[in-house]
Amino acid sequence: MLGAEVLDAAERDRARRLASPADAARYVRAHVAARELLAARTGLSPADVRWEVGPHGKPGPVVGQRWNLSRSGDHALVALAETDVGVDVQVRDPRVDVHRLAARFLAPGDARSDVDGDLWRRFSRLEACAKAVGGRLLDVLGLDVRAPGTVRADDGPWRGQEWWVSDVAAPSGAVAACATPGPRPHALRTRVWGAEQPSPTVRGGGGGTW
Repeated sequence: MLGAEVLDAAERDRARRLASPADAARYVRAHVAARELLAARTGLSPADVRWEVGPHGKPGPVVGQRWNLSRSGDHALVALAETDVGVDVQVRDPRVDVHRLAARFLAPGDARSDVDGDLWRRFSRLEACAKAVGGRLLDVLGLDVRAPGTVRADDGPWRGQEWWVSDVAAPSGAVAACATPGPRPHALRTRVWGAEQPSPTVRGGGGGTW
């Protein structure tokens, strides 16, 4: 895997501002891996990969290639798609009160569960939906994300918007989800990128709508 020299100035500055050297190293590894995946798909060199960033942080296409990136703990998830896409990975951190988190962000029916893992998974689905349309988490509050499949916004800024949501296989102790705008199902293919490296695990998609 290449090093931080392929990152742009904004990425290097962000890495320097992270709280700890370990956080910075994870950030660099995830962004280098994303650049390598995008380079392989577009024919660019990793250092020449460029993208615009939307008002809420969503990365724009690279030579028409849609993509998205999520990081949590030692894990990172990268999606490559033919359409707009959002992904989210969440480490189930025992220090976080997931019930309080659910009460704040999930719909009332979604926030009730005795299984912490269910709440983490629902929160991941919600995040993926927001990222797929370049919105904020607050814009998609109230979505029914109790199960994967078609999700529809009945009110709020994205009223009438539909998503197809899939759960993504994640390492033990983590959950992940992928969302694409519209009700059409997407096909998922996942693989571990740089499996010989200890962390983070980066999963990329290829084929189908990935």
